[in-house]
Amino acid sequence: MASLGFTLRQLEYFEAVATEGSLAAAAGLWHVTPSAITLALDELERHLGVQLVIRRKGRGVSLTAEGTRMLARARVVLSSAETLSADAARAADSVSGRLAVGCFTTLTPFYVPAIVDWFSRQHPAVELDVTTASAEQLQDQLALGRLDAALMYSVDVSPSLTFDPVAEHRPHALLPATHPLARGTAVSLAALEDEPFVMLDVSPARQNTEGIFTRLGLTMNLAHVSTSFEAVRCLVGAGLGYAVLFQRPATDTTYDGHAVRALDLTETVPPTVVGLARPAGAPRTARTEALRTFLVDRDRVRAGGAGRR
Repeated sequence: MASLGFTLRQLEYFEAVATEGSLAAAAGLWHVTPSAITLALDELERHLGVQLVIRRKGRGVSLTAEGTRMLARARVVLSSAETLSADAARAADSVSGRLAVGCFTTLTPFYVPAIVDWFSRQHPAVELDVTTASAEQLQDQLALGRLDAALMYSVDVSPSLTFDPVAEHRPHALLPATHPLARGTAVSLAALEDEPFVMLDVSPARQNTEGIFTRLGLTMNLAHVSTSFEAVRCLVGAGLGYAVLFQRPATDTTYDGHAVRALDLTETVPPTVVGLARPAGAPRTARTEALRTFLVDRDRVRAGGAGRR
């Protein structure tokens, strides 16, 4: 699409000159100098290729025949622009309309059902569109404007995005229910160091997990690797090792029927942060703010209840 070559501000100045009858009066109306009005008119006439006004020194200005015709069209354009701005303001302030949300793959089972169910019930006027993808794909779709926000780990957020935290997740050790150390509520990674380790090999889980071992000066006895969160749980449940995970399912039973136990770590390790990413500079609309509030409140409820096991 070709550039228009002129701006709405130039049309506004032109309309002011036509209404007020002089450059000085138009300048006073817009709180600018008469020279700014003159420059805007000159640029507008140049881009349109017509003379819009006749300037008479000491007697103000008058419209040419072409200027009169263009004024009517300019007022239609300005009116449409005002309507567009008002509609956008109402949309931004209203918890209604389409909300395109992305979610990082491994976070999906822990967040998307609640968003689709409970958030939709709280805000029935919102038309929810949820996409599950990798961190790289979510960032691309945010950049292209296909998503309003995306639920991601903070470590995956590029500088081109704005990040609003909604929850912190502290890593835990996952053990078979039959493990001697599974009877308590917490366990030391140092006590598990020599045992086989089952790695969840997805970003950023693997990097975060390796960072924990490095920070604590421990060596990982890597035995099994899987890109599936539930496969890792199944391997642990089968007694093939232990794992360090960041999300806690509501059940201690794996897909294949084995029992596992999630235990807090006795070592001090930093949490991972989950939040909503959006393009840097993009306004936080009422819809995205409602979603952020919902997720923050939901995490607080989970932390104080059954979600904290």
